[in-house]
Amino acid sequence: MKLTEWLIAVSLVIVGLSCLTMSATSMMNPSSLTAYLNNLIQICLWIGIPAVIAGILYIMIRRKKGDPK
Repeated sequence: MKLTEWLIAVSLVIVGLSCLTMSATSMMNPSSLTAYLNNLIQICLWIGIPAVIAGILYIMIRRKKGDPK
């Protein structure tokens, strides 16, 4: 992928996470910045932990097959 395609993909992910966090925060305490940041960290962890586990499993499977990449 080219640099512009990566930038578009990353910006869409950031906008999506921001919208998800805003809607979760507005249900609880909409006037608090700490509630927003707390929700953002929780959402990123719930997305990031499975992604890291999947990445580790992918690398382990590729190494088991003998693929040098």
